[in-house]
Amino acid sequence: MERKSIIQGRLEFGSEKSFTQALRMYEYRVDNFYKNDLLFKDEIFDEENQIISIPRLIAQEPEKLFNNSVKLLEYLSQFALSGSIGAWLVHEGKILKYALIEPASEKAVVQNFRRGQRLADEAGKEQEALKALTEAINKHDKHAQAYERRGYVNYQLDNMAGALYDFNKCISYDPTIPSAYFWRAKVHIRKDDFDAAIADLLMTTKKAIALQPIYWRARQLKARCHTKKKEYEEAVREYKLITKRKFQKDDPNYNDMPRVYFEYAQVLKQLGRTDEALQAIDHALDCADRDKDAPLDQLLTMRGKLKHESGESGVTDWQKAADLGSEEAVKLLSEKPA
Repeated sequence: MERKSIIQGRLEFGSEKSFTQALRMYEYRVDNFYKNDLLFKDEIFDEENQIISIPRLIAQEPEKLFNNSVKLLEYLSQFALSGSIGAWLVHEGKILKYALIEPASEKAVVQNFRRGQRLADEAGKEQEALKALTEAINKHDKHAQAYERRGYVNYQLDNMAGALYDFNKCISYDPTIPSAYFWRAKVHIRKDDFDAAIADLLMTTKKAIALQPIYWRARQLKARCHTKKKEYEEAVREYKLITKRKFQKDDPNYNDMPRVYFEYAQVLKQLGRTDEALQAIDHALDCADRDKDAPLDQLLTMRGKLKHESGESGVTDWQKAADLGSEEAVKLLSEKPA
């Protein structure tokens, strides 16, 4: 069975001493344990910047090489101050194994970041998260991940200036982190700067891989930006890619599909492609149970309108929508369309 390995990311050591120690341990373990049974060679070490860098490695090799490579990178990560490396073993588009390799040592900068990272997703813990992440940055001023997480917290606190500063800092130190572009795009959207947002969302898809949920979240957001700009053909291209993708239930994009199909239908309607819009709204209703907040009344109202435009009766859908509280459906029923 052919399996594909994908590895990308970087680890930052912050000092010549730590970098040299990691390099020596790498050489020792390669000579004594792994020999040539790895997916990469020593070119991953960047002495000038004191980092391990794997922009994107794709290999069709035995699973043993994937396992060896992950174990070695996990070992080397203990010498690092920051960074992360993702590793996927894939077969026919399905993830067989996944590893996220990050520093987990007792170094203060590592522990401060890990604490801030954890608190960033806890409601009511934003100020504690900011403090921990700022302490990590104070100890390692090129900590790109800490800037990215602090920017995320600032965004949640509606501090757009602080968020933009942090995302810019993150990208300046590590231009490979897709989430920094994604969240910076959201800052631009808050400012109605859709051109800048689209540029950052395009960068998100370039830095992420299609196995990552953020890749498809970026395409969703990019489609909405094109719609805001009335660039409907560009939006259709994005929605077409998203709706062709089969998401697993544990992927957040899976639950987004009712809204995606609804938006897709609205764009197709703008282009006068009524039959395709009707198919999209049917798909939205078919998967509406995935999202407890799916606007069933709006979906049914729109399907009724599309049916009416194509010469069918939309009354049944409008009646259902009216029962769900749609004022628009009530109005359409009162007009007694043919």
